[in-house]
Amino acid sequence: MTLVTDALSRAARQVSVTAPSSWITATADEHVEIRDDFLLETVDDILERVDLPSPIGATYWVTGDGSETYSLPSQFKRLTRDHLAVYDTFLNQSVIPVTTDGDWTYLTDLGISGAARYYRLSGYAGNWSISFQDEPTSAVTVKVSYVSTYWITNGGTSKAAFTDPDDALLLPRRIVEAGIVWRWRERKGLDFTNMYFYTVVYHAIRASMTIAKERSERFEGFEDSKYASGEFFDKYIDRV
Repeated sequence: MTLVTDALSRAARQVSVTAPSSWITATADEHVEIRDDFLLETVDDILERVDLPSPIGATYWVTGDGSETYSLPSQFKRLTRDHLAVYDTFLNQSVIPVTTDGDWTYLTDLGISGAARYYRLSGYAGNWSISFQDEPTSAVTVKVSYVSTYWITNGGTSKAAFTDPDDALLLPRRIVEAGIVWRWRERKGLDFTNMYFYTVVYHAIRASMTIAKERSERFEGFEDSKYASGEFFDKYIDRV
């Protein structure tokens, strides 16, 4: 597995930022931006978009006790994108999702029994719950397949926060690095078109330099130009 620090340093090199001696304690603006903004935004985006295997993907078993609402694990982020994500093992079928308060109130007032069960999620990060109609009894077990907030492992323990230099990624390294780099360039106003023309300018100047060396001559006024002083390149360096 790739250490989080290694992924951060790789991404930093790609955007011409020198990696700090410690990513954990770094306080420079560009390091904080990479670690606290771009890394976490990338991780959240991946977890929202992709159903990944264990330990990111997980299962929680709800054992009925006649109650309507049951707490979900604190690391719950979202259900997997699967029609069997909430599965009633007593009825041997998926539980039907309800997404609006009005529909849930209607079902509650109507009362549900028989060959179908409904569920609704409610809550916020770290405090999600799942409610059922009709309420599952002690004979009912519901399987809940979900994506967790865990994206790091350390010593065999999965966790959701980068706090240790030995923390390793559970997510694909290349995707994490690409996400950081893309967000950096977008924040700085760099898009593909800019990078393309920057590359064209680089190779044009490099070819001119090579020709000048081969011919042992410079264009007239070179010594007083922005090329000689390096000022010409400031607009590119400041954008990267």
